[in-house]
Amino acid sequence: MILAVDPGREKCGLAVLDRSAKVLEKRICATAKIADEIAGLVQKYRIPTLVLGDSTGSRAIARLDLSVNLVYVTEKNSTLEARRRYFKENPPQGWRRLIPSSLLVPPVPIDDYAAVILGERYLKG
Repeated sequence: MILAVDPGREKCGLAVLDRSAKVLEKRICATAKIADEIAGLVQKYRIPTLVLGDSTGSRAIARLDLSVNLVYVTEKNSTLEARRRYFKENPPQGWRRLIPSSLLVPPVPIDDYAAVILGERYLKG
C-alpha cells in the first residue's frame, strides 16, 4: 500500500493505492489539515510509504513527522493527466460531449485524481 499526495497551497489531493495500482480511497483536503488526514490514512491502511509530488507545498509536508518512508515523484504534467482521467471516468453529458475534453474545465477540483497519477507513476517505477 502507498499513500500518494499531490500537495498544494490551499488544498491537497490524497490517494491510497495497493501494489496493483487499484485505488482504495481518494479525497481532497485543506492543506492546513494535511497532517491529520495523512496520519488517519496511514493508521487505517497501515501504509509504509508516502509518495509526494515534488512541487508546490511538498517541503512543508516533508517536514511533518509521519513515521513513513517518503518518496518524491515528479509532478510534471500530472494535472493534465488528472484532467484526462477525470473526463474518462466522468464523461461530459448533453451538449458538452461535443466539445473536446481538452477544452473543458472539470466542474470540481481534481487534486485527488492528480494524487492517483502520482501514485501510479511511483508504482510503475
